Amino acid sequence: MYYVKFLAKRFVAIVITLAAVIAISYIMMYYSPGGFMNTTQLASALAPLAAQDPAAYQKLMEQFQSRYGLNLPLWKQVLLYEWHTFTFNFGNSMQNPTLSIMSQLKGALPISVFLAFGSVVVSVVIGIPMGIIAALKRNSWVDYLVTTLSMFGQAIPSFVLAVLFVLIFGVVWQNVLPVTGWGTPADAVLPILSLAAGNIGVVARYMRGSLIETMRQDFIRTAKAKGVKYWALVFRHGVRNSLTALITVIGPQFAFTVVGTVWVENIFAIPGLGKVISTAFTNFDFPMAITAVFILGATIMLTNLVVDLIYSWMDLRVKLQ
Repeated sequence: MYYVKFLAKRFVAIVITLAAVIAISYIMMYYSPGGFMNTTQLASALAPLAAQDPAAYQKLMEQFQSRYGLNLPLWKQVLLYEWHTFTFNFGNSMQNPTLSIMSQLKGALPISVFLAFGSVVVSVVIGIPMGIIAALKRNSWVDYLVTTLSMFGQAIPSFVLAVLFVLIFGVVWQNVLPVTGWGTPADAVLPILSLAAGNIGVVARYMRGSLIETMRQDFIRTAKAKGVKYWALVFRHGVRNSLTALITVIGPQFAFTVVGTVWVENIFAIPGLGKVISTAFTNFDFPMAITAVFILGATIMLTNLVVDLIYSWMDLRVKLQ
């Protein structure tokens, strides 16, 4: 019963937050200069019709606006898109009116999820050992080196690192790793490393701090007094109990890394969710843009919910409220 009440409260909060995010995104696109019918390619294609037959051009514009609800007052447009989104009736995009939005996202979304998941795995595999070493060698040059590298990785945005990788492997070390395209395992190496760099620093610092705090606990001193060997003490008791705190970091990392792929995918010319979002917002494709915002927002919020549930399950001292 307790979990049911908790899930009900969180579900209501998620719905309200997503509704606000969708409304803000739509209003920002609505008041941005331009519009779908005024994008460069479409405007050029319709220019002869506007000049030769203004009446036919006006009729075409009215049909287009009526199809996507753009002839309604702004508040009605927002409510219309809110309703379509929450009922999962995403419809068709403006750029490809014959294709459903979900069919277009079916190929892009798995790529972004794969890159995000791969970067989190890399950050965990590298970050946890770095944090353990830094904690065990506290206040030594090893600790300072790990801390410096962690801060350095967090300070560089993923898209800046992606640009550096393109310059290095596209100009200096050509043919070592591909810098554009998608289709082979090698294509994922540089994007994953770009996304993982900051996460490695976060995981390493949290692991270091958590392990240092755990090793100060009374049960560690008790186990040591009973004669438990050093490495068993560190890994069975110290590291094992320190990993619980990392759950609160790794979960949101995955969600926010999915969002971070938007920039990295464009730099490496990867046909993922990033390309879809940038194209949708650039061309004022309202249905596609709002659907992408909804998917990203829902991913972040549901991931945080799962993390809270897992954390409370692993640590009985934690209360969900």
